[in-house]
Amino acid sequence: MKQAAVTEGGEACPFSENLDIPWRAVRTRSNFECRVADYLRAKGVEAWVPAYEMRRRWSDRVKTLHVPIFPGYVFCRSKAESLLPIKEAPGVVHIVGFGGQPAEVPEAEVRAVWRLVRSGLPASPCPYLREGMRIRIRSGPLEGLQGMLLQIKNRFHVVVSVHLLMRSVAAAVDAEAVEAIS
Repeated sequence: MKQAAVTEGGEACPFSENLDIPWRAVRTRSNFECRVADYLRAKGVEAWVPAYEMRRRWSDRVKTLHVPIFPGYVFCRSKAESLLPIKEAPGVVHIVGFGGQPAEVPEAEVRAVWRLVRSGLPASPCPYLREGMRIRIRSGPLEGLQGMLLQIKNRFHVVVSVHLLMRSVAAAVDAEAVEAIS
């Protein structure tokens, strides 16, 4: 029986405390995330698909759906020598890795996603952004504007510079309104 870990907030975490077994990211076929996770759990592998609630409107009704935050991916715990049940799972494309070696997902990152999903706050996927990236605004009054991404006090800002003057100006933007450019 798996033990539930308790987070700082006192809420029980569904993950085992077996910290010597690392998390892995598994790429799945489209819309196979839950099937793969269910199969792996039936085989005794700890698996999780982080999901958020999304309201979808049809012509005759509105329905709340649980949609994966990371479409096409499942998190599971497995040692490098015990990957065969994962690779053989129906719907698995591959285990994410580098140079033919499966990569580990840091425990802290998986738990941070779990806490965010369990917080009750509205959560949804957004573009992967790093400070210093070149970005383009996709929507809003600054649509089409290009600049550099900067993070100030937990808010994203677009920075536009005039190199001749060696001066810049920054404006706060929503993460959902920006896209990375090369």
